[in-house]
Amino acid sequence: MQRSELSGNQKKALAALLASPTIAAAAARCGLSERTLYNYLADDRFKTELRRRQDAIIQSVTAALVGLSTEAVATLRNLLRDPDASGAVKCRAALGWLAQMRQSVELADLAERVSKLEEATQ
Repeated sequence: MQRSELSGNQKKALAALLASPTIAAAAARCGLSERTLYNYLADDRFKTELRRRQDAIIQSVTAALVGLSTEAVATLRNLLRDPDASGAVKCRAALGWLAQMRQSVELADLAERVSKLEEATQ
């Protein structure tokens, strides 16, 4: 008989894994052994819930970043157009902007490719 609910220790482990940089740190945070956490990570239900919670965090962070993006672009624009800003400041602003644009294009391309692969395998 398979349980549908995660145990209390599994829920503590989830919270610790989400808040810790390593398995060892998560184990110390929740008071469970590293071996126990690795066993939990081998469980499909646990992995699914961990991924669901990680996705929720990523969506929340992404929404916050999107909310600030207009302000960030305005700041970069102001720096690039400011006659009193040094050349070094303008250069760093421009390079930062270009790097972010390249990364955004790459991520969009990867997302499209993954989507096509997922469709092809279904």
